[in-house]
Amino acid sequence: MTPGNRTAGNRPLVYGHRGARTEEPENTLRSFRRAAELGADGIELDVRVSADGRLVVIHDATVDRTTDGEGEVAALTLAQLRSLDAGSGERIPTLDEALASFEGLVQVEIKAPEAVRVIQDLPERAVLTSFHPEVLEDAARRLPRVARGLITHRPGDDMLRTAKDLGAAWVCPELTDALTPGLVERCHAAGLRVDGWPAADRELLHGFVELGVDAVTTDHPGRIEEWLTG
Repeated sequence: MTPGNRTAGNRPLVYGHRGARTEEPENTLRSFRRAAELGADGIELDVRVSADGRLVVIHDATVDRTTDGEGEVAALTLAQLRSLDAGSGERIPTLDEALASFEGLVQVEIKAPEAVRVIQDLPERAVLTSFHPEVLEDAARRLPRVARGLITHRPGDDMLRTAKDLGAAWVCPELTDALTPGLVERCHAAGLRVDGWPAADRELLHGFVELGVDAVTTDHPGRIEEWLTG
């Protein structure tokens, strides 16, 4: 399965947001493995850089919300980050560990721009994503063979133009009234795949299916089949 293909049943691909974060501690190996068990086609994870230049998987700029520690991720070494409990005894994983824990598709969201300078390469099944065009521009220069995706709160033709200018493979728009079947069709005509979020309940999921998106990102990967058939 390549990052641009729907499933055999022609339903959207399903990305588990930070793994299976409603069941397990987010952005942990346990969460990624649980997403795989629940049938997710892919996972979405967040990458920052430790004080000693290691790529670590954590959403926030600080460790305060998701661990038993305090402080900025960028001010802590990998060893210090590893000493923290990220929930249920899990540790903050490195990007390499996260990729090894899940064999499916992976969206690697760049939370700290300096992470692009640390990443050496990514497998073909991975897509680098960001809300920030300048981050994707840097990724295009440094990692030209890695697919890129533009995340946005504001779907529309500006999103489409920006993604095309960046040479992106994906757009990842939040669901608003501006995300229409026509916009999805224009994205497809431009060679862009569309990953809609958040697929937070049955109604939203069916809305995304009607829009014709290629993928959805959800906190509930284990409920997608139930929502699709119910």
